[in-house]
Amino acid sequence: MDGDRGSSGNGSPVEAAPTKEHLGYRMMALEVADMQSTVDYLKTKGVAITWGPRVREGEYARAEIRDPDGHGIELRHWFRS
Repeated sequence: MDGDRGSSGNGSPVEAAPTKEHLGYRMMALEVADMQSTVDYLKTKGVAITWGPRVREGEYARAEIRDPDGHGIELRHWFRS
């Protein structure tokens, strides 16, 4: 490697990632069968709901929690007709 540059599979140089850019996942989403029972259960385990639940009538409910490292996890309940 050459300083801050790496090498691609074909040998051409690759620039280093910008220092202010976040690499990796930023959030993941889990589908739940029932938002309110999921929220109630997580609270019994000491998990804080950091956002929501918010409901878009007839479509979905959303809420967010954080993992122990602070990464966001979205909970989503799709309303089926």
